[in-house]
Amino acid sequence: MSAFWHRTSSRLHADRDGSPIALPGIPPGVISALSLAPDASFAVVLINSAARPAEIAVLDLARHEFRYLTDTRPPALHVIDPVAPELITYPARDGRDVHALLYRPDGPGPHPVLLSIHGGPESQERPLYARSGLYQHLLHQGIAILAPNFAGSTGYGTAHQKLIYCDWGGIDLDDLDHAVKYLHTLDWTDPNRLAVMGASYGGFAALSCLARLPYPWAAGVSMCGPSNLLTLAKASPPTWKTFVATVLGAPDTRAEHLLARSPVTHADGINAPLFVLQGAHDPRVPQAESDQIVAQLRERGVEVRYDIYPDEGHGFTNRANELTAYEAISAFLHNHLITTTADRPEPLHVG
Repeated sequence: MSAFWHRTSSRLHADRDGSPIALPGIPPGVISALSLAPDASFAVVLINSAARPAEIAVLDLARHEFRYLTDTRPPALHVIDPVAPELITYPARDGRDVHALLYRPDGPGPHPVLLSIHGGPESQERPLYARSGLYQHLLHQGIAILAPNFAGSTGYGTAHQKLIYCDWGGIDLDDLDHAVKYLHTLDWTDPNRLAVMGASYGGFAALSCLARLPYPWAAGVSMCGPSNLLTLAKASPPTWKTFVATVLGAPDTRAEHLLARSPVTHADGINAPLFVLQGAHDPRVPQAESDQIVAQLRERGVEVRYDIYPDEGHGFTNRANELTAYEAISAFLHNHLITTTADRPEPLHVG
């Protein structure tokens, strides 16, 4: 029996003596571990899906059924119907298609939309229980989510992955621009209530969207996102020099290019309310990256909330900090995407 990726989800295949075995269906998600019984009568898997946290489950081949052995769902997921994403494609430049996960809330809409950008950029948006349930929480509030696998994402071949090399804020931003254009074609979305969110590289991309894409952004969230590619490259440890030169661009030879692609260079284009979160001891994206963009925007009178976590580095290691951050992000997005309190369901804690 083997598991492999298939356009963001895992698929299972099995054979006996060279002949394929019919397997029970599994929820769309990601299998990170698999163990087959000695007599091959069943398999145990660790599966994580968009609608449910990582769980241990069994594929009973004799009964041809899939069943969960554990249940780590928070209470909220027992009283709401979690939303699974639809895998969609939208056209980009040069005849390429971009794959994305689209989460649609219940109800006819029109719904506000969060453009959620994964980090890396060499990573991939997959149907996981994202950000400790933040996605499901936002969906319950009526906020749709579009999460694309733009140029630079993994899982679509080396050529697609390397499109972003030394082109941060170029082809990737163009793919995100086409993501917004795609949202405009849907009759159940409200393009005038559009937010963008990301962490690490995703935070850089979120800031770039706010600064350089001409849409009426309602809000933005940047978690430990670089704002100045030149200072980021210069601050990288010596052991990262080759990697930085290959993926981002060497600061001594491409300084002008790095500055031209930096959100701080285009900060006058940011007018939407912004929420910035930063670890004080971040070794990858120093706090100075967030300080720069926050200072520029506050000087212009743009609404900025800036939360610094004194005991965190790049992302969250403290569970309490993580949940505090996601609750704050949820409240911020609700405030700017959902216009009246009468429209809001009672909040649910799904983390």
